[in-house]
Amino acid sequence: MDAAAIDRMLFEQVPFSHHVGAHVTAVDAESAEAVLPEGHERLNHVGTVHAVAQFGLGEVASGGAVLGVFGDLMAKGYAPIAASATIKYLKAGRGELRAVADFARRDQQSAREQIASSGKARFTIPIQIFDSSKQLITEMTVEWVLLIPRAE
Repeated sequence: MDAAAIDRMLFEQVPFSHHVGAHVTAVDAESAEAVLPEGHERLNHVGTVHAVAQFGLGEVASGGAVLGVFGDLMAKGYAPIAASATIKYLKAGRGELRAVADFARRDQQSAREQIASSGKARFTIPIQIFDSSKQLITEMTVEWVLLIPRAE
């Protein structure tokens, strides 16, 4: 699945994506990138990109990586759920931000093995966020659970 298809899927299936405003711009076998355009509505009280906007960008990038790798499992009814996250703000963010989520093949394989043995998987994806001058400003991780949701 290409980046445009993943971006469309996020916006169609995750209503909150419209509020975040980040877009998946690149996906390959082990990573995904997302961009958060510069905008006054994303600023905090001191004029830099708000912490929640940065968090949302990182979650979108990591979600893009999950969708890019596990599209086959999604077609079988599996759904990714963010279970926990950590974030470290290193510098103030300014301008357009770019997040890069890395999903190593060994971690992908481990998740597939977990699915095969127990029907669900837990895995963590690290993300780095860069500002418009390409400076690393934020590091985060998102722990995902991949499972088939129970019927209500």
